[in-house]
Amino acid sequence: MMDKVTSLTREPALNPEPLFEQIDRGMQGLIRIAALITASNRSFFDHLSTPRTPDELAHLTGCREEIVTPVCMVLEEMGCVTWYEGRYSSTPLSLVFLARSSPYRQGAYLDKTWRHIRDLWMHLPDIIERGPVSYPAEVFFATLSLPAMAENALCGRLQRITREIFMFPGFQSFRRMVDLGGGHGLYAIACTVVNPDLHAWVFDMPHVLPLASRFIREYEATRVHTLGGNFFVDDFGRDYDLVFSSSNPSGKRIDMVPRIAKSLNPGGIFVNVQSTGREDMDLYQSLELELWKIEGEEERKTGNTRVEPFMTDEYRVALMDAGLSILVEKDIKDDYHRDAFVRMIIAQKRM
Repeated sequence: MMDKVTSLTREPALNPEPLFEQIDRGMQGLIRIAALITASNRSFFDHLSTPRTPDELAHLTGCREEIVTPVCMVLEEMGCVTWYEGRYSSTPLSLVFLARSSPYRQGAYLDKTWRHIRDLWMHLPDIIERGPVSYPAEVFFATLSLPAMAENALCGRLQRITREIFMFPGFQSFRRMVDLGGGHGLYAIACTVVNPDLHAWVFDMPHVLPLASRFIREYEATRVHTLGGNFFVDDFGRDYDLVFSSSNPSGKRIDMVPRIAKSLNPGGIFVNVQSTGREDMDLYQSLELELWKIEGEEERKTGNTRVEPFMTDEYRVALMDAGLSILVEKDIKDDYHRDAFVRMIIAQKRM
């Protein structure tokens, strides 16, 4: 290595540009996220449904014009606003997914992203030594994970999955369904919208059910009910025409299969939608997964089934032994990450 004194007069043998480009690119990404979250929380995109000058936008949002202007320039570069004749306007992308007035708004997902930046990424130098951040289960699921999952699902995954259910020949004759570990309850709500005679139960831990109840009220889903319990140990009912599981251990644990089959009427269907395992994650998602845990878990990430394989040979045998025949097995696009998919099966209980 060159000594320190010599380094004052001799340039390094390597070009430093690749390093600084990486730092700049990372910092610019953080700035874009910060600008996007700030603009969404300050209702920029709602106000800019009508073209406005930076001064007008600053007045409407209670923000400083000298900061609003460069923030809008960043948003323009991102494709979230346009600039024409001295005024900014929201683009279709921001009106659909970022405006408070849109049913597809990704506000909770942005909040979760910012929370991860504050809790995890800013503290990575400490976490790498002392271990993952611990979240109480009621905080993680009810306020951090599930609201974001609900918004993500509304971007296409929910509609694609429920469309497959609605296409099942006997769906309109169904009268009872349960959504195991149903969380936000949107799948159950959607099913009752299309089948006016269907009653649905969202079964989940008691600390999660207030979120489902909130969506039930918002969508005026009077035939959707909540049922508290732990599906590993508690009874979740009988005589169902449809049992639904998505992104939770009820759909991956082999010991759940006989209980699910027992809860179904003959001819009823088990709809199971899960990630296929850790191999689906990119390196950034895999790293993030190591930075947090759920308080009280003996085994890391037991609540995050993305790390577990799905539709193994053993699981297929368990379905067959329980009297469930797979009718549909397909991948469903999940829009919240590029090239992300989940695996969906529909298995019918033999008559």
